[in-house]
Amino acid sequence: MSETVQQLFKRYHAFYEVLPYHVVVEERHGSPTATRRIIQAGFDVDVHGLSNKSEVELPPPAEYALGCAELKKIADAVSYQAKECSIEVIPFPATVFFEAREQFRSEAVVRIRVSHWRGLDQPSGLPEQHALKEVEEQLQALGVRRR
Repeated sequence: MSETVQQLFKRYHAFYEVLPYHVVVEERHGSPTATRRIIQAGFDVDVHGLSNKSEVELPPPAEYALGCAELKKIADAVSYQAKECSIEVIPFPATVFFEAREQFRSEAVVRIRVSHWRGLDQPSGLPEQHALKEVEEQLQALGVRRR
């Protein structure tokens, strides 16, 4: 971990939150008795960075790319250990988010999705929970706090 990345996360007051990742499974598709089930297939870890300014602005592309690259390293390291899980980084480089809890300051977000290789109709379990715990520990080591 380079000091530059930690400074970047500190400057943007980086924090993360964990959300369930749900999928909708449709059974007997196209039949009159088709049913839908919602299954928690894993977790979404949304990493937020806050702007210090009151105007709408995206972070500079180089800084966003640096943050994404560091999160990709975390995902790769955890994936290597948690072979039963799929861990992917989903960037939103051209999207500005606003959060009322943060006085509507502009935010950049990168998502880390922890799911599994089993069929989508299978719920998440211990492997995903262990991978989530490892992702959280890696983020906290970078100084990223949990909301």
